[in-house]
Amino acid sequence: MGELRRKFAINGTFFDMKNPGSKKGIWKIAAQDNQQLGENSFTNSYQGTKTVTMAYLEKGNVIMDRFNNLREIQRLSKVKWAIGGNALYPDYNLKLEKALPDISRFAPHTIMAYTRDNTIILLITKENRTLTDARNDLLKEFNLVSAINLDGGGSTAMVADGKIIKDQGRKLNTIINVI
Repeated sequence: MGELRRKFAINGTFFDMKNPGSKKGIWKIAAQDNQQLGENSFTNSYQGTKTVTMAYLEKGNVIMDRFNNLREIQRLSKVKWAIGGNALYPDYNLKLEKALPDISRFAPHTIMAYTRDNTIILLITKENRTLTDARNDLLKEFNLVSAINLDGGGSTAMVADGKIIKDQGRKLNTIINVI
């Protein structure tokens, strides 16, 4: 993220760390302008598991629900952008989403949330903490409609006002820019 010249940005969804530059390596839904970003980014799971995706639709609304693939979202509306992850709010259930256990471990986390006053929040934890602790702190601070956990750990990264806030040094496959 050191080369990034955007005002605000965070790391995106889960990916193959051995091949961060490969579009094949995106492991959850990632779409922009109604198109998947890579060969595998049309689905959250090849096994059919529905995990949470946050999407901004052409109709102008933000939704977050459990989907298996991009087509399920496109049936609702054209997609301006969509990103897959794991639900933090309102329904926090990593077992239902068949998330790997290390996702909730003591580590840095990246979260995107949507508030009742139509604000999208991009958040990272600068210190290591459990995902449950990060979720609980978020719920204390904001009046949320929804929140999603994105890739974290060594992938946690943020740029704010053009300054690097956190960069673990890992090459990233997807990022979320606010421009």
